[in-house]
Amino acid sequence: MAASIYRPRNTQTSDYYRCVQDHFETFIQVYEERFERQYGFFRSYIQKVIYRYLNCEALHNGFSRVKCKDCGHKYLLAFSCKRRHFCPSCHQKQVVEFGE
Repeated sequence: MAASIYRPRNTQTSDYYRCVQDHFETFIQVYEERFERQYGFFRSYIQKVIYRYLNCEALHNGFSRVKCKDCGHKYLLAFSCKRRHFCPSCHQKQVVEFGE
């Protein structure tokens, strides 16, 4: 049985990423007035998760150089946010690893 291979996604090009990037600041500004009564106070942890997601797989936030022992191919592997459930790329990686 062949092992599953995780292929990182380019999160910055997804519609989901652009929606979060374009609207999260506005959401924070209107949360108290529009949503707090129904959903409770805004937890600062949520903001940290969102900002980590927005920095996920961005080379300017850090990376590792990877080289294949067999063929010598080299590439840069950007650090991920490691946020399951919110970041589709990191969540899928966890699912693949757990499945093995």
